[in-house]
Amino acid sequence: MIRIVLDTNVLITGVQDESSYSFRIIEACRQMKLQAVFNRSLLKENRQKSRELIREKAYLEILEDFYRKSKHIPHKTRVNVVKWDKEDNKLIEAAVDGKAGFIVTEDNDLLFLGEYKNIKMVKPQEFWRHFQAEDDNNGEWKDWVKGIMNGA
Repeated sequence: MIRIVLDTNVLITGVQDESSYSFRIIEACRQMKLQAVFNRSLLKENRQKSRELIREKAYLEILEDFYRKSKHIPHKTRVNVVKWDKEDNKLIEAAVDGKAGFIVTEDNDLLFLGEYKNIKMVKPQEFWRHFQAEDDNNGEWKDWVKGIMNGA
């Protein structure tokens, strides 16, 4: 199963827009088609921001179900890859510790970085397009993953 880290910005905006790619990714995680990974500090931040920024109880319940179905991992790794926005490093740390292949984000600093230790930083629509290709069993997803993992 593909493991991913979802940035807080993707969760907050995505859960409130049921037609968005972010919402589709959240739902795929809830349906256990994807495995989201979180460490304790990232989960704490996501819950805190969710309570601050989301007023509708139904959306908060969707996120709580998402968190329950996510894989909680110990925080072991420390990196200083994103020097201009140090808070972004915790997403990379969670991805490394959780053996995730992707960080799904709208954060320009992470998107500019592009990749770290075979972890790809991608926008929700880019990730969803390729996930769908795999879900359709047409082989494009595997070829795409193989290509990016081999640096193509």
